[in-house]
Amino acid sequence: MTLHSICLSGGNFCVTDVFGHMPDGRLVERVTLASDDLSVSIITYGASLQKVEIGGQNVILSGDTLEDYVEHLMYFGAIVGRVANRIGQGRANVAGREINLDKNEESGNCLHGGPDGSSQMVWTLQNQSAMHAVLTLHMPDGHMGFPGALDVTARYSLEGATLRLEISAESDQETLCAFASHGYWTLSDEANINAHEMRIAAQQYLLIDANKVPTGEQRNVAGTQFDFRQIREIGTAQMDHNFCIRPERGALEPVLWLKSKASGIALEVASTEAGVQIYDATHLGRVGLAIEPQVWPDAVNHEGFPSMVLKAGETCKSVTEFRFSKSAHS
Repeated sequence: MTLHSICLSGGNFCVTDVFGHMPDGRLVERVTLASDDLSVSIITYGASLQKVEIGGQNVILSGDTLEDYVEHLMYFGAIVGRVANRIGQGRANVAGREINLDKNEESGNCLHGGPDGSSQMVWTLQNQSAMHAVLTLHMPDGHMGFPGALDVTARYSLEGATLRLEISAESDQETLCAFASHGYWTLSDEANINAHEMRIAAQQYLLIDANKVPTGEQRNVAGTQFDFRQIREIGTAQMDHNFCIRPERGALEPVLWLKSKASGIALEVASTEAGVQIYDATHLGRVGLAIEPQVWPDAVNHEGFPSMVLKAGETCKSVTEFRFSKSAHS
């Protein structure tokens, strides 16, 4: 480990070190924030959460080297965008103009901002202290087909056992903007997340087609495998769906609860977003659960969905908090 800096404040501390170098030689840094309750490491590649430890246990799926992330661990812990999730067939209308986005799925969709979205880019570590780290990213006009030069700021902060992520972005022309944190969470050492218990504050979810793009129909969760209005085991529920929290972004409020009886660790997720995408990581053997507070997917192509349009001179803002606790094993 090559240390860059160390800072202390009360019971918190911050360490910055070199995580690796991109194939073209660009430096990727890692900053670690720690309190008495929680330790969090963020790398500048994708502004990704590389470790989140409570009581010495890492609760987010992660890699140990930069090569892991560049070659294998796509989207792991990253901030994805400039539009999270899928835009059907990579097509959208922005400011009265049809745009064609770079596609990165065989079905023709634009996923998580395209093949070179924010999760594949090296952010700049702007400043850090024992309490926070601020990372910035510039996405040029036309990048991945999106109009507008976009300047993005991600602020991670730590207070006690709460990790807070604030994302803000501004564009010089009308564009689409809907970033999301894409961590795969696992609160125990169990083989999969089936025994984890979950509750989601959603009455409805979005129906999707064979290409995982919303059809436009909202369905009630009652009587389906998606009914997590009361806390229960995840079991074998198959999920890569958006749960509808509210019609637009709003105040910061709890939207999801996850806990493991095996470890005694619990996570409450609070967000200002309109929805939360849940993916059971089937392609990984269900070893983690992706929890992604975000605007509803493909919203730009569906009347009545929350807006993901960002006008020139305005600021797109979102806040997500990950609130941890640990009790004796059940």
